[in-house]
Amino acid sequence: MPEVIMPKMGDAMEEGTLLQWFKADGEMVKSGDVIAEIETDKSNVEIEAEDAGVLHIQAQPGAIVAVGKIIALIGEDMKTAAPIPVQAEKANESPAEYGTPTPTAPLQIRSNNGNGTSRLKASPLARSVARQRGLDIAQITGTGPSGRIIEADVLAFTATPATAVVACPLPTPKITSPVPTTVPTDLSAMRKVIAKRMVESKTTIPHFYLTSEIDMTEAMSLREKLNSYDETLAKISLNDMVVKASAKALAKVPAANAMFKDDKIYPGAGIHVGIAVALDDGLIVPVVRDADSLPLRKLSEVGKVLIKKARDKKLQPADYSGGTFTVSNLGPFDIENFIAIIDPSQGAILAVASIQKKAVVLSDDSIAVRPRMNVTFSGDHRVMDGATGAKFLQELKRLLQNPLSLLE
Repeated sequence: MPEVIMPKMGDAMEEGTLLQWFKADGEMVKSGDVIAEIETDKSNVEIEAEDAGVLHIQAQPGAIVAVGKIIALIGEDMKTAAPIPVQAEKANESPAEYGTPTPTAPLQIRSNNGNGTSRLKASPLARSVARQRGLDIAQITGTGPSGRIIEADVLAFTATPATAVVACPLPTPKITSPVPTTVPTDLSAMRKVIAKRMVESKTTIPHFYLTSEIDMTEAMSLREKLNSYDETLAKISLNDMVVKASAKALAKVPAANAMFKDDKIYPGAGIHVGIAVALDDGLIVPVVRDADSLPLRKLSEVGKVLIKKARDKKLQPADYSGGTFTVSNLGPFDIENFIAIIDPSQGAILAVASIQKKAVVLSDDSIAVRPRMNVTFSGDHRVMDGATGAKFLQELKRLLQNPLSLLE
């Protein structure tokens, strides 16, 4: 009988969460029908039937299923189908335990799916926190994309009296002075992958860091002119200019556009710049491909589409794989300086801080107030030495302080 399995949506994916079924158990489906929605560490993905027949569901919404494991069968009509164990989403239990999702945290009904069933949109982290606090998640209003309930909504809701479904008092510690009681939070699929990759990065990659301060006077002036002469065109951001400048700098210093693997250095197959996007439950890096050859305005358009898809959890594997360098920008958060951790599949990353007005000494020894921006280059010392990172920063600084070169 044809099987529907948990698909592998990226090299790092090991498991996925079954969010909902669009077809009912025992319902006839056709090849190409959208039958289910899963959540990976990167995005939400709809699953299509590859065969025609009767759908026999083997995993229920909320179950965490390993890649390649069966979630449904499609075939002849039969009254019962032997359930295939899958890893269930449970709080404070070993990942090795299997079974049906605990009834204390069902997916609630909020919007119709077209077949009489529906599901409240809520992140796994939000559901986990709600379950731990004994809250009915159906009472909570979501503020995430498309009304999705996120962790912040649950935490805000807990401040409202009379929301608990079951109150489970914690035992009083036998100590002489009071200490705060904390409840651990289960990791979302995205946060699990981030935790694994960051530990891998910091324990295997010998990072080195270089910081440079860039005068952004000319870049800000050019951006204002580009955004004001035609109101019908999409606005260019300063981050777009940094991404473009980074791509052109990598073209000039290709040694910074490489990675280390199996005791070998692999040059980047193109200049594909990732843009770090912060989400409620983690971080994802969609990739602007061939960023060095894209005109600035086109690069801006591509970047905006990717960022929206990332926040809507609609990215496909091709949108976030194959990056050769990453730009992480915390400028909107009033950050003077920071360092970023290298993706294990790359050799470097650029951390971009806020633009701040500073008194600077000019070439004629006069003092003026100028907008200045700190950028920090994190490099893999197995791939390159400090001089390579310094050359990259010199070229980046030259491009941003002479921004007309970004339009070439």
